[in-house]
Amino acid sequence: MLRFQRDRDFAALACLFERNRGALLRFLTRLSRNRAIAEDVAQQTWLKVIDVARQGAFAAASGVAFRTWLCTLARNHFIDEYRRKFAATRSVPLPTDLGATLAQIHRVAPDPAEPLDERQRNARLYKAMRRLPVEQRQVVALWADGMRIGAIAALTEAPRDTVLSRKKYALAKLRVLLHERPVTAGSALR
Repeated sequence: MLRFQRDRDFAALACLFERNRGALLRFLTRLSRNRAIAEDVAQQTWLKVIDVARQGAFAAASGVAFRTWLCTLARNHFIDEYRRKFAATRSVPLPTDLGATLAQIHRVAPDPAEPLDERQRNARLYKAMRRLPVEQRQVVALWADGMRIGAIAALTEAPRDTVLSRKKYALAKLRVLLHERPVTAGSALR
């Protein structure tokens, strides 16, 4: 970013774009729950990156990673343009592959007595995630996508310990929710 800002090196900007566009779009898609809005916000965010560089306002000395700074710009733009103007709901959309990610990270296995295919497990996890408070859901979604706790804290503007606490309680609640047996006609009679 500094090379682009200082030297107007468009190859550096292209490199930044290639490295971060996928993660930014995934984040915005989860945040907005709408691919078209996510693409629009991403485009506006990249334009803002160019404006910041032209003004010489990017400061690497702040200690914030570029991706964290980029996601913060995007989040702020989304809030300003979509949440405030159009009163969007306060929810964080969940990725379709979140079940596989969390299962891999925490080795959450389905109940052996209840064989479920991957689609059913993902649906069950999605349903469980929807029962979490939005702040916990946001932390788990970002963390499952590989974002570090410090970056999540910066992005959500919450203290690091609060983010760790939200993650801890969210994962504990998910474990409980995922091990609940759904009530079926046969099990209700037993």
